[in-house]
Amino acid sequence: MSRARAPHEAISPVHVLALVRGLVEEAADPRADRHRYFKSLFGVELHVAAAVRCGLAEHTDGGLHVTAAGLDLHERHLRHLPDMAANYWHHQAHVADAVTEINHIYDQAAADTATP
Repeated sequence: MSRARAPHEAISPVHVLALVRGLVEEAADPRADRHRYFKSLFGVELHVAAAVRCGLAEHTDGGLHVTAAGLDLHERHLRHLPDMAANYWHHQAHVADAVTEINHIYDQAAADTATP
């Protein structure tokens, strides 16, 4: 019998981080592409939903924007990452801590929404 996957196993935490970084850059320069750290846009909606669920992004004024929590995460873990696709960030400083944080926040948000 296969085990049920934990909620964070359905997403790529690194791609949630990529979206947050892209949103921060887009807020600073509206010409920036929020998806620039994705190699493909396949599944991007799943990662947008995860970023929103984690409180790192929010839908406002008909668009998607980074939240204060997303800005904080960016300052602590993402601002010094190289200008490359997120698929290659695994060996960078702070990424492991940021991934652990995303997994924890996502699991907690999933537990909170499951509680009646």
